[in-house]
Amino acid sequence: MQELVVFIIASDEVTNMNSLLSKYAHEICGQAMLSYSIDAGIEAGTEKLVIISNQNTNLIRELMPKDTILIHQDEQADDNIIAHEIQSVLEKKRDATVLILPVGYSVIRGSTLKAAYDYHLAKDNQATVITDKEGSLSDICFINTELILTEISSLKNLGVTNSLFIKNMIKKIYSSGQKINGYSISDSEELIRVKDRSELSEAERIISNRIIKKHMDNGVTFHLPETSMIHNKVKIGKDTVIHPGTQLEGNTIIGERCQIGPHSRIEDSVVKDGVYFMNSVMVQSQIENDTKVGPFAYIRPGSSIGENVKIGDFVEIKNSNIGNNSKVPHLSYIGDADVGKNVNVGCGAVVVNYDGKKKNRTSVGDHAFVGCNVNLVSPVVVNDYAYIAAGSTITEEVPEYSLAIARNRQTIILDWVKRKGLDKK
Repeated sequence: MQELVVFIIASDEVTNMNSLLSKYAHEICGQAMLSYSIDAGIEAGTEKLVIISNQNTNLIRELMPKDTILIHQDEQADDNIIAHEIQSVLEKKRDATVLILPVGYSVIRGSTLKAAYDYHLAKDNQATVITDKEGSLSDICFINTELILTEISSLKNLGVTNSLFIKNMIKKIYSSGQKINGYSISDSEELIRVKDRSELSEAERIISNRIIKKHMDNGVTFHLPETSMIHNKVKIGKDTVIHPGTQLEGNTIIGERCQIGPHSRIEDSVVKDGVYFMNSVMVQSQIENDTKVGPFAYIRPGSSIGENVKIGDFVEIKNSNIGNNSKVPHLSYIGDADVGKNVNVGCGAVVVNYDGKKKNRTSVGDHAFVGCNVNLVSPVVVNDYAYIAAGSTITEEVPEYSLAIARNRQTIILDWVKRKGLDKK
């Protein structure tokens, strides 16, 4: 099969985005628009990607695969220079077909491009333009390399980074009598071209529906799927249920038989099998099997929650490890701490991890008991099987099997209210 070279046009043509960001950098379901073009080009079967842009290239360099050619047109460079760079690429690919793919077409599937490419080869076309079912032309086209090399010199002043160049290239090919055909696709949604925020939102709706449908086909249940946002790279195991208002972002992995949501957000995290996660937020952390989280818990970056753990309401865990079978049921802050297995942390317990200059770590051993309203002032160690009495502020190591009490004794002054006259209100 003829080699396919994909030219992605990542320029900022006239748009109504009203943004400081380049158009290609705007995200759809957690992925930059440029990434969708790259993925579609690769799925279409390309062996060589070329990205042409007149914008800041830092993000492009981050997103583009290895061995991608980047042609950058800055404000000083004229079209002759860019045309020369294109020629230098194509001189080595004279027998190839070029796919011209403007970055705004983020919704088009790679499989659609592959089918169009097969059609282009089967019909022995010199050029093939993708159209909708009514025959309206898009700016996505396949052109044989030799034809581009023949025509590009006469088109150097038309702006190779904009759609005018593509349209005039097609006109030149057509007027020269070369064989050119349209490839019609039945799903007109695939040809949405994002030029403003409304079209960006519509593209995200379409891609979000595709992502959720894929997960449903793989055995995941969604309740009111239109209320959830699932990013493109998220993985979800079978028999997991996603409740309304759930956001799964970045490279999140959800195991099997989980209950996620409602109204929960998980970003760049791993959730193992059988986890119950309700009305809570987790970022860059991990939860092991059969753990229950929420409602209203916040698991911050760098945390690892063990198996069969309970993280209850209004609990914040930050950069901490919680061992298997431990419980932090409510109203607690665990920051920069290592909590062992089978530990109970009472209501209102706080790890005091910041001394005003730096963060310090605390260690709580296996089978320890931390009473209500306890302050563990870091750095401090609570050893295995130690008990901390409610209301204590712990600043020194607690030996194993010990009870630590760090509070004033209760004093009762009889009839104090009467003597002060406070009973006369």
